[in-house]
Amino acid sequence: MTNLYNCKHSGDQYRITKFDEHMNVEASYLCTTKECECPAGHRPRCRHREMLPRFIQRKTVGTEWCYDYDRGGWVQTDLQPEMLPLPEGVTLVTLDDPATLYNTIAVAVGEPTLPVRKPSWRRF
Repeated sequence: MTNLYNCKHSGDQYRITKFDEHMNVEASYLCTTKECECPAGHRPRCRHREMLPRFIQRKTVGTEWCYDYDRGGWVQTDLQPEMLPLPEGVTLVTLDDPATLYNTIAVAVGEPTLPVRKPSWRRF
């Protein structure tokens, strides 16, 4: 059974996610090169802190590339960004609706939002 790991940026940390052979998420942990929230994170080493420099060096953070820790090799997958888990409290907003994007940022920083206009329907 092969497990693959993917890495995403998550603010000032990274999120390393473990997938099973069917690409179902098994676990996901925030980490840096010095600390990790995984069960082995209190130890001097954990596999997530070992893998993170590899993702950074190869420039595969936030891409469809996964790392096979057991084999020590890279696998290109068809993972789409929306398939990867987001940290709790993070919302994905697309750029195709500027008003929603603006209001999402405004709410996050405590600024006033734009009024939401409902489409006006006319009957001819």
